[in-house]
Parts: sequence; C-alpha cells; structure tokens
Amino acid sequence: MTATLKSLRIENFRSIRGNVVVPLDAPVVLIHGSNGMGKTSVLSALELGLTGSISHLDRNQSPYRQYLTHYEAASGSIEMSVENLVHGTALPPGSVAFSPTSFTSSPVLSPDLASFFSQRCYLPQAVLGRLLEIYDEQKKGDHSELTQFVKEILKIDPLDALVDGLDHAFHVSRVRKIAPSYKQLEALQDNYRSQKARLNDQITAATSAVSARQSTIVDMLAMLFPNQVWSLADLETQSLRLLVGDRTGDESALAVLANEKAELFALQSQIGTRDASSADLDIASKQREEAQQARFFQTWSETSGMKLLQVLTELRALHPSLPQPDLDFSSVVSDATKWCNAEIARYDNVLSRHEKSGETFRAAGIVVERATTRIREINEALAQGAKDARTLANALAGVAPHVEGDMCPVCNRDFGELDKGALTAHIAATIASLTSEAGRLQALSSERANESERLSVAQRDMAAAEGGVLSADVVLDSRQKRSELASILVQLAELRHDAEAGTEFGRALAAAREQLGVARRALRYSVDLLPEIEATVARASGRPLSSFENPRLALNEAIATVFNRVADLEGRLSRRVSLASELGQLDRELGVMRDRLHQGTEIERRLAAIEKTILEIGTVRDRAKVIANAATGVRSQIVRSVFSGSLNKVWRDLFVRLAPAEQFVPQFRLPDDDSEKVEAILETVHRSGRAAGSPGAMLSQGNLNTAALTLFLALHLSVPTPLPWLILDDPVQSMDDVHIAQFAALLRTLSKGLGKQVVIAVHERALFDYLALELSPAFAGDSLITVEISRSFEGTTIADPRYFEFVDDKAVAA
Repeated sequence: MTATLKSLRIENFRSIRGNVVVPLDAPVVLIHGSNGMGKTSVLSALELGLTGSISHLDRNQSPYRQYLTHYEAASGSIEMSVENLVHGTALPPGSVAFSPTSFTSSPVLSPDLASFFSQRCYLPQAVLGRLLEIYDEQKKGDHSELTQFVKEILKIDPLDALVDGLDHAFHVSRVRKIAPSYKQLEALQDNYRSQKARLNDQITAATSAVSARQSTIVDMLAMLFPNQVWSLADLETQSLRLLVGDRTGDESALAVLANEKAELFALQSQIGTRDASSADLDIASKQREEAQQARFFQTWSETSGMKLLQVLTELRALHPSLPQPDLDFSSVVSDATKWCNAEIARYDNVLSRHEKSGETFRAAGIVVERATTRIREINEALAQGAKDARTLANALAGVAPHVEGDMCPVCNRDFGELDKGALTAHIAATIASLTSEAGRLQALSSERANESERLSVAQRDMAAAEGGVLSADVVLDSRQKRSELASILVQLAELRHDAEAGTEFGRALAAAREQLGVARRALRYSVDLLPEIEATVARASGRPLSSFENPRLALNEAIATVFNRVADLEGRLSRRVSLASELGQLDRELGVMRDRLHQGTEIERRLAAIEKTILEIGTVRDRAKVIANAATGVRSQIVRSVFSGSLNKVWRDLFVRLAPAEQFVPQFRLPDDDSEKVEAILETVHRSGRAAGSPGAMLSQGNLNTAALTLFLALHLSVPTPLPWLILDDPVQSMDDVHIAQFAALLRTLSKGLGKQVVIAVHERALFDYLALELSPAFAGDSLITVEISRSFEGTTIADPRYFEFVDDKAVAA
C-alpha cells in the first residue's frame, strides 16, 4: 500500500481545546509547541485516526478512552484523511467520536496494517525511553516482542514449528509426553506380559478366598440358626438371601422393647430425687413453716413495705416500663434509682441548653437592633450625598487647565461679574470640597458593609439559638418532673434497707412454698405411681416390686434387663446384615474366578497387537529424525545470514552514524548452537570485536536513547514497508549537538532518498528551527510543512501551519 497522509482534524481531544486542522500533505512535517501545548496529543490523534487505538496505552492496559475528551468539553472527534498514491484517490477517511461515556471509531487502516503502524512506523515519546526494555522483555510463556519481529523477518516460523514438532522424536520420554497413548501402550505391553505369569496364582488365590468365605458363612448360619445343621453343600445363595432377609419378627420385638424402655424412663423421671416409699412426709410441718413465712411477709408489706410500694406506684406513673417487684424488691429499687438519676441528668441538660440558647438569642437580638439602626442612619447620609462627588471633582480638574482669566470654558460666561474672586480659585475650592465629600461617603460605605456583616452573623446566631429555646409550658413541665424525680430518688435512698428486708422475707416465703410442693408431689407419687411402677417392672424384669428394696432399684433393674434384650436383638439384626454382605461377596468372588479363566486368550491377542503398533511407531520416529535434522540445518543458515548480513548491519550503520564516538555498538546476539531456538537478545560489542554487556549496562543515557531510536529505524527498514511513514515524538532526548546533526542528516536521507513521509514533533525552538533548515525542500516537487501549536488568550488551541516549496536560487545558478 503506497499512501500519503493528507490532513488531520482534531476537536476537543486531550489537551487540545476547540477545533484544529493539521495539514500533513508534505514529505516532511515538523510540529513545534512548548510543553503542554498538545504536540503529543496531535500525534496520538493521528494514531487513533489511523488505527482506532493508542498502542502504548493499550500495552499498559490503561482505561484511557473515557479520558480522551478535553475536560471543558462534553464530546470530541477526530478525522484522518489519507490518499492512495497508486490510484490517485483518497482512501475512506478515518473517524473517531468520543465522550466520557462513549467511544466509536472507524480507522483508516486494516487490523494488520494498524499493528504494523503502531510497531514500526510510530515511536511515541513515552515509549522511546523504555523501547529497549519493552523489546527485551519476555512475557510469561511467550517470546519478547523483538523476538516475534525477528522471526517475522526471518520467515522461519514454519521451520521452528517443524523442528519443535519433531523434537519429541529424538527421545522416547518426549514421545510419552505428547502421546500419552504411547506410554499406555508400553505400560500395557509390560502389564500383559506379566499378567499371564500371574494368572495361575490369581486363580489359586481366588479359589482359596471362595473356600474361606464359604466356611465363614457356615459359622454365621450356625450362630443365627443354632437349631439347624449347615454344610457347604447347602450354600445356594439365592435361597439363603431369602432366609437371611426375613427380619420381621426381630424388628417387631425390638419395637416392643423400645416402648417398654420409654415407659421405664418416664416413670424414673417422675419419681425424681425422692422414693415413693417416703410418701408419709410431715406435710403439716411444711404447711406451718409456709404460713409463718407468709405472716412475716404480710407484716412487712403492711408496715415498712407499704411506703415502698406507694413510692414505686408513684414512680410507675412516670416510668410505665418499671418491672413489678414480685418478691425481689432490691433489684427493682436499684433499677428505679438508676432510671431516676438518668432522667434527672437529662432534664438538667435540656434546661441548661434552654438557658444558654436564651442568652444567645437575646444578645444576638441586641446586635441586630443596633446594626439595623446604624445601617438606616448610613443610608440616609449616603442619600443626601448621592451624586458621584469624586467623578465631578475629576471632571473639574480636567477643565481647570483650559481656564483663561475669568471666562468659563463650559458656559462662556464672565465669572468676574459675580464678584466672588478668580474663577480658577473658585474651581480649586470646589474640587477640594468634592474630594473631601467623596472620602466621607467612601468611609460611610465601608462602615455600612461592616455593619451588614455584623447583622448577618447576629441573624444566623438568632436562628441557631431559636431552635434550642423551649416554650414556657415545656420548661415548666420539665422543672416539675425533675422535682418529682428528685423527691422520689430521696425516698428510694431512705427505703433501700426496707427493700432488702422485703427481699429476704420474699425469698424465705418462696423457699417454704417450694418445700411444701415437694412434699405434696411425693405424697402423690405414693398414691398414683406405685401401681403403674409395679406392673411395668413385673412385665420388664419378671419379678414383683416387693422383691426390691425400693421402687428406684426396681426401675433400674428393669431398665438394665430391657437394655440387654435390645442389645441381643440388635446383634441378631447386625448378623443378618453381615451374612447378607458375605453372600454378596461370595457371588462376586465366584464371578472373579470365572473371569480369570477367560483372560488368557484375550491377553495373548492384545499383546500381539500392541507389539506390532510399537514397531510401526519406531519406524515413524526414525523418519522424523531425518526431517528434523535437515530443517535444523536450513534454519541455521538462514539465521546466521540474516542476523549478520541484515539486521545487525543496518542497526550498526545507523548507530555509528549518530554516535560516531561511542566505543560500544549494540547488536543482536547470534545463537551459539545451530540447534538452539531463535531468541533475539540484545548485547553490545566493542569496536575491537570483543563482546560486552547489555546496552543498559554499557551505554550512557544519551547513547542508550540513540540505540533505541536506531533500533526502531533498523526494524522499520529491515522489512518490506507497506506504509511509507515515520512518526517520531520528540526523538532527540538527551542528544548532544553532534548526535542531533547526524540525526538531521539521517532524516534527510530517509525523506529525500528513501521516500519516507516523516512527521516529527519537538518542543525546543532552536531544534525546531534547525530541523526546518536541514529538512527544507531540496529539489523540485519537494516540500516542507511546519506547524506551530499554541493557545489563544481564551485557552483555545491554535495550529498555525506554514508551507515551504522548492524555489530555484537563480543567483547560485548564475
């Protein structure tokens, strides 16, 4: 594709504000602007219009698209026009539209050409300093970008793929990695060879296992059915499964025992900690004790306790959630005291805020009244002197130089007729009076501004304080409730000891009632539970209740008997399950014996097929080795020829041309062995021919940038160029004057000799002028465009282009 860049229109893109048009229709385009004016934005817009993306930002995975719009604009756009020189027609223009929330693009170049442009035609300023690092960085599981490009130049990807693919043929372990089935074939071969030898031993072992299993089953049948005689001849598995699987009777008996066990546990829990035989406890003494404690509590309730209950009732009107005392008066008094203290503190806080807000409100009201009165007085004084005294004084001062005698230059009247002195003295006196009046009015204006500020502050203070001022009813209610709470708090403190006495009486009464209840329950056990216990114990243990010392021992014995019977039944059910499992295992072992007898013939057949396949694989490996060795030799010849005769030569020539005094020259390191893979590694070589370290370790910063720049140009020139463009953003970083002069000559060669369209952006004015002179048109048809990027007073970006055409110098020709 032979094409030339025509023009670039940019609107509100990054640091560019407004709409600018940058012409590009020349072999050389120089762009100048101080830092921050938008040079880099112009080149980024050029890349965005051609490719639809900004490559060095994509490499960093930066979410840059939402920040492309100028911060003072809502949206922006880019239009890029390119002309196809072969057909003389314009290509479809590239367009990009963006905003903080959207991005659409229709680039000029196809994806393949866009990738070539970003890698080989455009060198951003942000990439130049890191170019060697980016090229030499090897990503995880992949080659570096430089290696990928070198392979593209050498066109050895097919050979690499062929060598890599056939490398596994040289060792059987590699074949096993790529072809797990081959490893399986080897394992099967070994397995089948050993299986036939082990087959007879396995059949013998299976026969022994079947015999042992049959003996075990006979023993388990004798335990499960002791009244029958069993032998190996009786082991017909299907009928035995039916016999063993009949568990209905055992499960029914187990359910009956479970019910009896539940009844025994229920009776045992009802007896509690007392025996039913002690049912004749002295209930009368417990009743007397309970009555006595009730009298003590009643006496307390009618004397000192009555006042406490009255105070708590009074407090409950203010605190409805206060718990009822029940029999624990101490905790209720403690909770009531805490609540009263908290409420008194709250009312104190509310009343204190009310008093402070009232004081603030009154003080601010005084300030508002005074400030309002003063502002009114100042406004009246200003109204009396409302005319602009200072302006009039200035006007009279301008007229005074034109006065001649007593004739007024304004009204053309003779001032002497008034007999009030000279006209000039009258004008001077009037100017002095007006100036004094202007000063007084200005002082009054300043004082009014100060009073207005005081008025605003006082009004804000009044508004803030008004929210904290309570109404008279609320204040009266708060003070009344605080007084009531303080009185109740004093009474609670006096009644604390009475509350503790009431608590003690209540606890004693509760204990007496509990003991009386226990005695009554024991009497009920004696009357109600003994007949049920006697029947249950007789049914479970087979012994009468009278044969035990007490009902508790009888229940324990019955429970133990039931547990033993349950254990026997569960053991019987477990043996049935185990026997069923043994029968199933016997069927499986008999099946294994039958399978072993049929395996011999199958093993022989499979072993023969595997040995034939392995022989064929060996033949294929021998052929692959021959092909791989031939491909390795061809690749070695290509690599050494291209590395030494193309890439390194171009890079060396460019670097030496720009840095003639540098002793160390960067280059690609050649593979040490023909069989090694191609990996583009950077190194330096002394001019004497001795190898040295990497460019980063051997070169200065200036020459390191020179090495990066010349590497970029070498890679651009080493392949057929589908795009004849070179876009460089401030490429002379850290270069001295010699390097710059050589670089200018190199650019002239690229543009005039090789037909490259060069676009360069620089920020130094002297360098811009120098390059404009060095790259000026040198022959008919040659041209140069310079573009100055700046900003207007309003901040709008301005692109000022200048066109230079070749003009024949007649004087030199003569």
